[in-house]
Amino acid sequence: MATRGRKPSPVELKLIRGNPGKRKLNATAQVLKQDEACTDDRPGMLLEEAIPHWDYAMAHAPRTLLKKLDVYLLAAWANAAARYEHNMRLAAKSDVIPVRGVKLADVPMAHRPIMHNPYSSAARAYLKDMMQLAAELGFTPASRARIGALETPGEEENVWNRLGHA
Repeated sequence: MATRGRKPSPVELKLIRGNPGKRKLNATAQVLKQDEACTDDRPGMLLEEAIPHWDYAMAHAPRTLLKKLDVYLLAAWANAAARYEHNMRLAAKSDVIPVRGVKLADVPMAHRPIMHNPYSSAARAYLKDMMQLAAELGFTPASRARIGALETPGEEENVWNRLGHA
């Protein structure tokens, strides 16, 4: 049975925000350090066709958001993204398809009953998985706002550095 109410905030967020609820913090919780950020080491479970999705996520995720613990969640997201894309390409050919079978062998294709394309259903299932994993990983705007992950500009992107050197 699922827990009721909001998901509990991680200890790291409570420390950053100053523990607004003033509840006792879990003393045994391990606070993740900045040097534990996720690297580009791909896990073995990553599908070959999911590698571009992995690279895209690693390049565009907010810095220090992904930790080493998130490697398998990220791989699951990349695999789901690759399979979603594959199924959408197959579903785009036709939303409905004629029913096939031995009993319908004598019926012309134009007069056969139609059914929903199973690739559409599979694509929706992978999209649902992607959305759940994206929310957990902080890939959606709402989840980034919820966890307070702000993108900080690098040295080359900082406008004030450029103004000082002009």
